[in-house]
Amino acid sequence: MLKWEVFSSHKFEGVITSIEFNKIGIAISNEKYICFLDFDGNQKWKTKMPFKPYKIRTNEHMLGVLMGNGFVVIDSNNGEQLHEGRSTQGGFSDIINRPGGGWILSDRHEQLHIFNNHGFGIKRLFSGKIRKLLGWIDRDHLIIHDGDGCLRCIRLKMNSTQRNIEDRVWSWSSELKNGEVLVQSLDGNIWKGKPNISGWDSLELFDENCLEPFKSIWTIEGWWILDMENKIFNNQTTQNFENFGDIIASNSNDLFSIANREGLIRIIGSGNLIKKKKEKISFEYEKMKLSLNSEKRDKIFKMAKNAELMNDFEKANELFKSIGIEYEEGA
Repeated sequence: MLKWEVFSSHKFEGVITSIEFNKIGIAISNEKYICFLDFDGNQKWKTKMPFKPYKIRTNEHMLGVLMGNGFVVIDSNNGEQLHEGRSTQGGFSDIINRPGGGWILSDRHEQLHIFNNHGFGIKRLFSGKIRKLLGWIDRDHLIIHDGDGCLRCIRLKMNSTQRNIEDRVWSWSSELKNGEVLVQSLDGNIWKGKPNISGWDSLELFDENCLEPFKSIWTIEGWWILDMENKIFNNQTTQNFENFGDIIASNSNDLFSIANREGLIRIIGSGNLIKKKKEKISFEYEKMKLSLNSEKRDKIFKMAKNAELMNDFEKANELFKSIGIEYEEGA
């Protein structure tokens, strides 16, 4: 099995607070700035915000940004902010993109705020305390990890309703990715399950090593879990990286990133992606060598022709032979 490796690394001034992938690149917030890189590491744009951003989420090419007490939407194609933003007393605690467009934000006063894709408010509803917005069963059913530690499904249609998936208390939960969620029971075991609007389609033991999970990401080779000691590991590949940092994100496919508190971000690529990169580098190297060889041959050929014009046929013969041309005097 091909190993995941560092694909590229980048250094930023100040502390990195959030990273988010979308289809065209990577958004990174540090200090009061948001910088957008393409997948080759080239900076496409950089914009200064009035307050320090602390969370970025993507919905197609739009970026939802939490900063200070407010929320803004930025077009990732050019870095332009769509409007002056929206705010609430005490600020927002979490943000998630909505399937089909739009955003759901939780505040610090037990309310959910529903916005359209451009960041204009639609409505608010009472939610109770929320630890984390996990993900979607469909556009109208949102799974959350509530303040009591239970998983709950919130229905967002006109007459919103809520129900616990079960009464079990979980000390930690991942986001809902690929229909799956990781949860940690109070005895320290980590479980993997597929929730529905009123229960579980499946729930199985994932790891019983009593880890202390901090964050998690999903990739093409399953879940990576970052623990409290800054070690990120993958159960499927048994691969791990240590002391790379504690800010993580992925494109839910073949790339993920880890940033530390000194502003260093590493982009990690799957084995297949690393293989393709090495093949591309090798191809470009051979192409460059061929180009240099062609330039050198042209130069030697011109030197040989000049020697011939000067009637230095011995030198002309040597030069022609050096580039594989049979020379006949006077030909």
